[in-house]
Amino acid sequence: MHKVVGIIAPSGDELAPIEKSMGAVVRTCRAGLEFLSGMLNGVKCVAVLSGVCKVNAAIAAQVLIDIYAVDAIIVCGVAGGMDRRLKIGDTTIATEIAYHDVDDAILRDYHPFMKVPRFYADEHMVLLMREAVDAHEFEQPVYFGVVVTGEAFIETNGRAEINDRFKPLCVDMETAAAAHVCYANKKPFAAIRSISDVEDNTGMATFEQNCAMAAERSTSVLKALLKRMSRENGI
Repeated sequence: MHKVVGIIAPSGDELAPIEKSMGAVVRTCRAGLEFLSGMLNGVKCVAVLSGVCKVNAAIAAQVLIDIYAVDAIIVCGVAGGMDRRLKIGDTTIATEIAYHDVDDAILRDYHPFMKVPRFYADEHMVLLMREAVDAHEFEQPVYFGVVVTGEAFIETNGRAEINDRFKPLCVDMETAAAAHVCYANKKPFAAIRSISDVEDNTGMATFEQNCAMAAERSTSVLKALLKRMSRENGI
């Protein structure tokens, strides 16, 4: 049972549908970030626009844990499609998360001294989202699988190597960092990312054109998850 859920959105377009769904919020600032506290589908949530990149996501996640005492964290937003099955607007839900630009030895030999340098989404939250998919609650296709994170926006360079190493559904710039913080703090984690660009239709212009639509679709999955969590909390 998660009494307070932290939600990380990297950009304004990704936060907008979440903030709209929360209605009335209390705004506070920490580490230069604005945190929105309120209710979403019966669950107390604290949402934050983290900013893009790994460090920003990590800062937001640690503040959510230390200051707002969240019980779980969900990253919600958009990503670049890597699996060729994916089309713009499809949604991915992470089951396994990895960095594509950090050597595995860094995570094994230094903190957090991981035996397997991968992060795993909370099984129960993933199960609740599978239930929503099975109930046909979404207009878009939803896929479950590997999400990878790195510091670069992936267009052509590096795409083949990432696909060969990880066979990911998608790539982004924040998910693994937030998952890393949750792993170190023993907090449940989930990630919902809808596709803003794909190999045959990539580039910053494509991302910007599709970001708001993709964020809306991720938020639809987030709301379905929180609705089920609210029922479990007896609300």
